[in-house]
Amino acid sequence: MTTPFDPQYLEALIARARYPLGPRRTVALDRSDGSFGELAALLTRHNGLTVFDAGVQVFRAGAEGLGPDLQTWNDPRLWKHTYEGLADGLLCFAQDLFGTQFALDNDGHVVRFDPETAERTPLGDSLENWAQWLLADPDLHGTHAFATRWQDQHGPLPHDQRLIPRHFFTLGGAYEDHNLVAKEAAQCMRIRGPLAQTVYSLPDGAQFQMTATPPPSDPGLLSRHELTVFADYSTLLIQDDDANLGEPEPTWFDALVENWINTAPGVVGIGAARPFDVPVTVDVRRTPPADDTELQQADHVTQASLALPSGRLLISMQDTRDKIPRIPLAPGNYAVRIYSHGLNTLSEDGLEGEDRYHVVLWPTDEDHPAQVLKRYPEPLPGG
Repeated sequence: MTTPFDPQYLEALIARARYPLGPRRTVALDRSDGSFGELAALLTRHNGLTVFDAGVQVFRAGAEGLGPDLQTWNDPRLWKHTYEGLADGLLCFAQDLFGTQFALDNDGHVVRFDPETAERTPLGDSLENWAQWLLADPDLHGTHAFATRWQDQHGPLPHDQRLIPRHFFTLGGAYEDHNLVAKEAAQCMRIRGPLAQTVYSLPDGAQFQMTATPPPSDPGLLSRHELTVFADYSTLLIQDDDANLGEPEPTWFDALVENWINTAPGVVGIGAARPFDVPVTVDVRRTPPADDTELQQADHVTQASLALPSGRLLISMQDTRDKIPRIPLAPGNYAVRIYSHGLNTLSEDGLEGEDRYHVVLWPTDEDHPAQVLKRYPEPLPGG
């Protein structure tokens, strides 16, 4: 049984809305108390709506209509699984232009769910409170001005699409057209799930690295990260954020000197030519490199497996301070291939050079032992 209501602010919001998004139907949710009853009554009255020039979209109920439907949108298999529990216990009933979710939690509170951080902000105990919050500042809370300007310049946004930043807002991305692209709404959420996992689990003040969408010329490339890393003792550790190398046996480093590759649980150690800051490019791929011409071009190439249960990749030399950037990835097992370039450019004293290191990761179910795929024909520098 739904709860009839005629609140002041919700009525004012509806007066500014366009509706319905689906055919008329009587909506019953699993719960009928409090805000759940209010939502069922709203959808029975107007089955889905948009307001603020589609800056806010309330999902419809049922299989027919425009945009996402309430049941499918809240199916964990659509996008919530990428948040690894951070979106559990939420009935998401609306979203803004950038995919920020408005939801009812298990206690019936209305909350704002940030898709990049998984942060939940309480807005009240009823849809009336939610409507009051939206109307207090439609541009800030309901993306009204941005939605109007975007659609004036780019045309109407389809009901099943939202805007997603190329460079995420959490990482300093701008709310500007050049940083935004329209994508299918559920895809926008799936893209940001791994980011939210990383942001949510990092301590306050910690830094991590993530880049914009890679160029479409290589559909297998998920992200690229340009780093400068201090190679203390001419060594770098590619590791899971929660791994701890500790004090390995001296022979562990012998392999780094001889082959520039060795492993420990959650750690891949690699050699470098100089004990200084060196440029490191990290590519995260869906699949292994298809045309591995770089294997022919590089001076020295190594490969190993890496378990990454935390979903946070760290590259340093036994330095896990919060200021060291973390790269967010989907938790799992990865193959790691390291291409070392410019080893013949070192000065006689070994202090200067144009050496650089290209780290490529891709998910794998196979166990790759530490191995040299291509050996530098001369003694490896930095030993």
